[in-house]
Amino acid sequence: MTSHPGIVHLDDRNLPPIFQAADASSLAGQSQFLNAVAIRLIGIILAGAFGLATWKTDQTAADWAGILAALCFFVAVLVELYLLKTRPERTWYEGRAAAESVKTLSWRYSVGGEPFNIDGTSDRDIEKLFLEQLDAVINELKDLNISLPSAGGRQITDIMRQLRSKSLDERKRTYEEGRVAQQQEWYQRKAKWNDKLATRWTLAVLVAEVIGVVAAVTKAVGFIDGDILIFAGAVVGAMTSWLQTKQHRTLATAYAVTALELASVRTKIEWQKNENDWSKFVNDAEEAFSREHTLWKASRGVQSI
Repeated sequence: MTSHPGIVHLDDRNLPPIFQAADASSLAGQSQFLNAVAIRLIGIILAGAFGLATWKTDQTAADWAGILAALCFFVAVLVELYLLKTRPERTWYEGRAAAESVKTLSWRYSVGGEPFNIDGTSDRDIEKLFLEQLDAVINELKDLNISLPSAGGRQITDIMRQLRSKSLDERKRTYEEGRVAQQQEWYQRKAKWNDKLATRWTLAVLVAEVIGVVAAVTKAVGFIDGDILIFAGAVVGAMTSWLQTKQHRTLATAYAVTALELASVRTKIEWQKNENDWSKFVNDAEEAFSREHTLWKASRGVQSI
């Protein structure tokens, strides 16, 4: 992607402080949730592994392997209680929804997309409308554990105002390079990454299921007892649960479709010859982002903002 000299760059650092806060909160919630889920599933697998063994010493009649299995289950229970109480996934999902809403509002305002058309309406009225829509997003965050923004500042940043004051051609170039092209590359990269992980995890589950089948057959003919079979089932269940949490296959498909859709969006940018057509085009382009994110939110039970 070639950058034109003198172009105004509107990156995430130049978006409103509420974006920084929602984005940081979402990333923190994601990390807390996925780490907790991983610890819980590992605890369950280890409990099953310890259940296969017997470990006794001369000093006591207790089976230490059984004690360790119980401790692993106890850790899994504690983590589940933590998830129920703190619900970090809610901060992840709704924080991400808020951050994406702020980003699309900011780009609409900065390049003159609907409903912030550059059509003679006073700057004060346009900024008032922008802040009103931003306040609606802020209201959705009041019940979440929101991080403080990394820096203070105004919700309408200087870069946003500078970009809005540029000519139509300059705004079109900035929107293509800074918004559409970057998002297209991001979706392509994430689609490949999720597809690769989906394939790896699916193969891993398949291997675990084959081991389970072998264990079932050997149990049926009396070669082993039932413990290994139960352990294999626990491993398959844990791996399947992790796959459902990450949703690699669903994300790979959604991201690939969005990347293709954005290729069409980039093609149409140069067709826009006046402010009225441009404002409608930006609205349609941002809807392409919104459709993918709406599906992402719906799959996790998050209401649209």
